[in-house]
Amino acid sequence: MKYVKMLGLAAVAALALMAFVGVGSASATTLCKTNSTPCPAEWKVKKGDKLTASLDPKTTALLQAGFANVTCTESHVEGTVENEGSETETVSGPVTSVTFGSCNCEEVKVNVGGSLELHYTEKMNGTLTSKGATATVKCAGVTCKYKTAASGTHMGTLTGSDATGGAATLDIATHLEKHEGSFLCANSAEWTASYVVTTPNPLYVDAS
Repeated sequence: MKYVKMLGLAAVAALALMAFVGVGSASATTLCKTNSTPCPAEWKVKKGDKLTASLDPKTTALLQAGFANVTCTESHVEGTVENEGSETETVSGPVTSVTFGSCNCEEVKVNVGGSLELHYTEKMNGTLTSKGATATVKCAGVTCKYKTAASGTHMGTLTGSDATGGAATLDIATHLEKHEGSFLCANSAEWTASYVVTTPNPLYVDAS
């Protein structure tokens, strides 16, 4: 199957999408809809707000599953802010939906979205961590199931609008752990994808 060269990974199925968790240098993190630190209360992304992202149309999501390179040119991620963050807490919430389309395999789906956390790093950017997500890939009759760790799997980075000059981006570059499936499936599958945050837009990561 054809190997796909990713344009950096401005990616996250979501696949994942929408979502967000990470390991960062600061424990206090919030999201802001304007370029201001500290974020004014009226511009802060609050509990219950939706976060959505779509695969960058110039890129392809790639899962290297050992026996096959699984590619998709469409993906959409949605999540909800459950903890909006504060001076002592970081932004987190469940991933409510991750979809894939135009794939080269029979089935690519996220069974459980799990939860995401976002941790501020620097210059209104952050890193993402996923907990408890599971996904199934079926290609050429071979089924593989992967997951993120219950303790947290580093997923990639969120680059805020201050750096992109437009919509924020999710750059996914991670390894998913096999938890079920054929011996042909890689025990650790590399997933890369580049997402553009569609809601909110613009979006900034604040150290709170």
